[in-house]
Amino acid sequence: MSFDASEKAGSGALPWEIYLFETEGEAFRLTSSDLPITYLGETYVPTTITRTELEHTAEVISGQIKVTLPVSHPLAALFVPYLPPSPMTLTIYGGHFGDSEVVTLFSGEVASAKFTDECEFTCNSDAYLLQRQVPKKLYQSGCSHMFGDSGCGVNLALYTQPGTVSAVDETGTIVTVPAFAGMTHSLRGGYFTRGDDVRMIIDHTGDVITLLSGIASLEAGDECSAVSGCQHTYAACASFNNVQNFMGFDLIPSINPFSGSIN
Repeated sequence: MSFDASEKAGSGALPWEIYLFETEGEAFRLTSSDLPITYLGETYVPTTITRTELEHTAEVISGQIKVTLPVSHPLAALFVPYLPPSPMTLTIYGGHFGDSEVVTLFSGEVASAKFTDECEFTCNSDAYLLQRQVPKKLYQSGCSHMFGDSGCGVNLALYTQPGTVSAVDETGTIVTVPAFAGMTHSLRGGYFTRGDDVRMIIDHTGDVITLLSGIASLEAGDECSAVSGCQHTYAACASFNNVQNFMGFDLIPSINPFSGSIN
């Protein structure tokens, strides 16, 4: 019997659900069933996990669900104190004991986590993500390329500096790396990497950088690297010898030639 037929007929076959959470280099396979579930050769472990109902409407939050599990679970620990460095995707499958058909009930990613007595994930479906507006090119002085993308063409490997952390302040945001002193291009607007952790650099002076947010457990002796930033101006583009790919309009007149007098 198919999944839909079992749901509609109320045949007595017990339903089950499995939750596949995946991020770069790590996966959590959980089930709300009392028994382990094996699917595609992988075992899903019984866990105290619940979710809200799936809704498909014209509302903005259509396709958004909330998933709850204990705060003590290792999956919840990944979201303390920050979101994981790589997006956490979630796929929920459903089936019935005794039936072979398995269907995908939800596919999306974890958008946020809230901690009370439990850990509550807000998850946006793939359909929800399609509601994002696609940026368009603007008539502006600054370059609209993302530094290092295919349109920009700059090889970021040439502007990546490895180093070793020598000091971190108590907030975890001000980091000292001797190798970052005297770089040709400022790291401001670039990003800092320690393992899988990535943070935007909002300031750079000498061998000291300021991160947009701290990295848990970052400490002296950690190996790291940083990529220079670009200010998206014509002068910045020229400093990277890349003006042929500049996608800004640095000579925009300050006076609108289509209004006012010619005198």
